[in-house]
Amino acid sequence: MSEQPKVSKSRTLSPVWFIPLLALVIAGWLAVRAWQERGPEIQIEFNGASGIEVGSTKIRYRDVEVGTVKQIHLSEDFNRVVVTAEMDAYVSPLINDQSNFWVVSPRVSRSGVSGIETLLSGVYIEMDSGGEGVGEPQSQFIGLEEPPSVRSYDKGSSYLLVADTLGSLDIGSPVLHREVPVGEVTGYKLLTDQSKVQIRIFVKDPFDDLIREHSQFWNVSGLGATIGLEGVELDVASLSALIAGGVAFDSPPDLSASSGQADPGRTFYLFASRDAVSEGAISVSYPFLLRFSGSVRGLKVGAPVEYLGIQVGLVEHIALDYERRESSGVNVLIAIQPERMGQGVVPSKEQVLASLEQMVARGMKARLSSGSLIGGSLFVDLVPDAGEPGEIVQSGDYLVLPTSDNEFSQLTRQLNSIMDKVQSLPIEEIGEELKNSLKGLSSVIGDLEDARLGENAGGVLKNLKLATDGLDGTADQLERTLRSLDQTVAPDSALSHTLTSALDDIADAAKSMKQLTDQLQRYPDALLRGREEDKE
Repeated sequence: MSEQPKVSKSRTLSPVWFIPLLALVIAGWLAVRAWQERGPEIQIEFNGASGIEVGSTKIRYRDVEVGTVKQIHLSEDFNRVVVTAEMDAYVSPLINDQSNFWVVSPRVSRSGVSGIETLLSGVYIEMDSGGEGVGEPQSQFIGLEEPPSVRSYDKGSSYLLVADTLGSLDIGSPVLHREVPVGEVTGYKLLTDQSKVQIRIFVKDPFDDLIREHSQFWNVSGLGATIGLEGVELDVASLSALIAGGVAFDSPPDLSASSGQADPGRTFYLFASRDAVSEGAISVSYPFLLRFSGSVRGLKVGAPVEYLGIQVGLVEHIALDYERRESSGVNVLIAIQPERMGQGVVPSKEQVLASLEQMVARGMKARLSSGSLIGGSLFVDLVPDAGEPGEIVQSGDYLVLPTSDNEFSQLTRQLNSIMDKVQSLPIEEIGEELKNSLKGLSSVIGDLEDARLGENAGGVLKNLKLATDGLDGTADQLERTLRSLDQTVAPDSALSHTLTSALDDIADAAKSMKQLTDQLQRYPDALLRGREEDKE
């Protein structure tokens, strides 16, 4: 009888199982490592998903890929597109409630062309972080429709400007200092409670050190043209400012040394132009009254008041002198602005009055002068030593400065005075008296010759007689010359007629010039286009 085999179970693990166990451990370790290395998952809402593809569209930060789009679906109200993206783990500290996301695609705006590289590589989502540890962690975001012009990692300072209108400014418009771009406009909004526009600008480091507490900002948008006393002036800051607008700033030389650097976020007023800055800086003015006789056509409110070619004020008001109607006078109220004199210290009204009294006592007078032949504009010129010494008098609430006629009136008066003096000369009487004197001298010499006082004396007398005859002929010639001159300048002479015609021509030319200036004032573009009736 054969023995039965004994079967026993081994309690040791077979080596065969080491392979699957090892694989399971490795898989678990890889899963844990993948879970640890997996970055946060975020959701971004956009108005549309044009160009965004699942698995292909990347998220970039500083041109480095930091995430990938994993899913795209509609929001619960079907009005938005929700993009789910998986971010790399190492950028988790940069994702917070200050982060911004936007789609980069080809874009053309007034500030330039951007996103051209996406024509070949496809669109991508760009990220801008508010900075590590700045805000609270967040996983849901609202995407921006427009890319911000300034990134959080750009060094510099932001400031606020308040303006009456936005003008041609837009996001991305340059901020200029001495026509050098040092920053740009980053945003704007309407302040409805103040009826103003608030504009946010960013000035790059180290140029933000140029922003002082008393810095002045003005708009340089587009093309500016001014027609004034000096003719037509064009004002264009730069080509970029012409296309996209721009903001320029500067600090007054007399304030930049005493004022400190402006704090970030400080609010400044944005002037409409550089000229508006100069006018806005004028805070002190002293009124004086001028009285002119005759027409002041061409003089307008705002016209400059100059002394030796330097503007020291402007015209504030023009009105008829109704208190002296019989004199046909015109009252012109001017404002002397001592801040334009550039002395650093603004003198008081008493100091300005004392200086004017000294100049008036030496003959200074105010007169109207033409600053532009084409435009016909007039300005008030304070001319030193223009006449007899005068004085400043009080008339009602104003001090009155002495005035004189304008340049054209003075020229006409001088020509008339010369004609009157020439016509008043007694030319005929002067010729007769000279002729009689020469005849008496000739008679005396003849008597001496008849007396035969001596041969020598006779020879001398003969020579004297010859000289007298020559003088007699000279006198006759002088008489004819004087008579000819008398006939020439006589009231009915050709010369008098010519001078009278010349004065008439001057008067006609003045009238024609006034007509031309009137036409240009009504139709400023008449020189280029002509009048409408001329075209027809």
